[in-house]
Amino acid sequence: MLKKKTVVWALGLGLTGLILAASAACGESAQGTDSTSEPASHEGGQPDVVIDVSLKNLRFTPNAVEVAAGKTVQMNVTNMDGTEHDMLVDGLRIEKVGETTGAHHAGAKADMLVVHVTANGNGNITFRTDQKGTFAFHCTIPGHKDAGMVGQMTVI
Repeated sequence: MLKKKTVVWALGLGLTGLILAASAACGESAQGTDSTSEPASHEGGQPDVVIDVSLKNLRFTPNAVEVAAGKTVQMNVTNMDGTEHDMLVDGLRIEKVGETTGAHHAGAKADMLVVHVTANGNGNITFRTDQKGTFAFHCTIPGHKDAGMVGQMTVI
């Protein structure tokens, strides 16, 4: 009888952990949000805006993002596919703040907004830009852009 209670208790504990993890994942916003706290120094401080982008089934979610010029933006990119992806914003010049994480992107220059992520991996970049306008972004892996893995970033 003690063995049966232990198994039931362990299953209940595991199910509770799974529910809590799923609730936390579903609670995250895919849109950028302005922080309401006092601006930090940004040299190791908190960004003004955090944008979460997921990559799945040859799509960016969200596929349209808006940021304010001059703000420090942290973009977190999560690849939910079993193949590598990246996100390259065409023509937007940025100033990187801190280190970029994720895989290395061949041909990337210091002022490019690009994040390369391995299969089922994560990456992020923190940046600032004063270049206002609307810029297309896409995945540079062959065939992905043509399959519809595209989006738009607007800097206001």
